[in-house]
Amino acid sequence: MCGIYPETMDKDQIRDRAKSHPDIDPAVGDLVVSGLFVWLSPRLPGTAAAYLALPDEVDVTSLFEGLPGWRWVLPRVEDDGALTFRDREVPREIHRFGMEQPVQQGTATPTHEIDVFLVPGMAFDGTGARVGRGAGYYDRLLAERRSDAVAVGVATDIKLIESVPFYEHDQRVDWLATESGVRECSPKT
Repeated sequence: MCGIYPETMDKDQIRDRAKSHPDIDPAVGDLVVSGLFVWLSPRLPGTAAAYLALPDEVDVTSLFEGLPGWRWVLPRVEDDGALTFRDREVPREIHRFGMEQPVQQGTATPTHEIDVFLVPGMAFDGTGARVGRGAGYYDRLLAERRSDAVAVGVATDIKLIESVPFYEHDQRVDWLATESGVRECSPKT
């Protein structure tokens, strides 16, 4: 794990530190996506929730063409603050927070239909604890997933830290994908 984050940092301090990282190098992002491709390939195709990357996130959209048997859905932040998922083919718009998202068109994919969640984050630790952007969208979403649905944190090695503060409402990811590979998390018990 990256040792540049003191263990005493709270989530806001971790976010502030993460914002100083450079945007994702496309070559490093390609390594992360290659590992995800290898990890997803032997699994039966199902429904995967991806995301449209901000500059400091790994762009996973090449998986759409690389794994065409999968149904890919993308997140949309609704006016009420809920995170819903729409088919990747739906036209897109820019949300007021600056991220690209599907327009409110067609039927939202129910959370229980999603088999794999690719989850971006500003920092992760080896237990699967995550620091997001602070709105709790993914925590609420992952709390509603099926027990056999898998959440994969997608980041680069620089975003792996020793310890992320973890609270009752937080949700862990099951796997971490970085340029070093895809590995299962070891949650604290």
